[in-house]
Amino acid sequence: MSSSALFQILYQHETLFQLPEDIIAAPAAAKPALEEVSAKTLPEPQAKTPVPEVSTPVVAEPKTILHATPVVTPPATPDFPKLKHKVLILIDEQKQKDMLASEALFLDNILKAVGHSTEHADILNFSFLPGQDARKVFSEKRTNFFITFGVPLIRLHLDLLLAPYTPKNVDGIWFLLADPLVVIEADRNLKKKLWQALKQMFEMS
Repeated sequence: MSSSALFQILYQHETLFQLPEDIIAAPAAAKPALEEVSAKTLPEPQAKTPVPEVSTPVVAEPKTILHATPVVTPPATPDFPKLKHKVLILIDEQKQKDMLASEALFLDNILKAVGHSTEHADILNFSFLPGQDARKVFSEKRTNFFITFGVPLIRLHLDLLLAPYTPKNVDGIWFLLADPLVVIEADRNLKKKLWQALKQMFEMS
């Protein structure tokens, strides 16, 4: 059966049209043309410009420079003189280290009157002491009798309240506060008060 006879059987009730070959080929040819036009008219994608990274500036923290503070060692305080006897007598002669001969004789006589003497006592001049802090003498009980002539105990760093010519026992040590020897030597009543105070102190000890 020929192809024309086959078309008549298949499409006997329909009208068939024959298109020229150039029209049939046109759609196929148009596609490359459209692709060519599209390629020419569409802008080429531009490469993205890289955005420069903004680096955060690093701020260096200020360094703390430590300066070593020199350690200043305070000068050592001289110790109170060592004692050889159990009776400590303090005087205050600013012009000379030793007692006047008359005062030394008077003191020796009044001590002998109560059974003692200057030979068995430590006699120190406050104005010439290398160290005037007597707290260790008190705390370590380096003496038994502490007699001061015109030297307040506060100047020796001892916080004790004493009534003049009134012996007082503090933690096993007897304290006696009296006027300067030069004042007592010139006053008969003070001589008597000193003798009575010394007698009372040594008898009670």
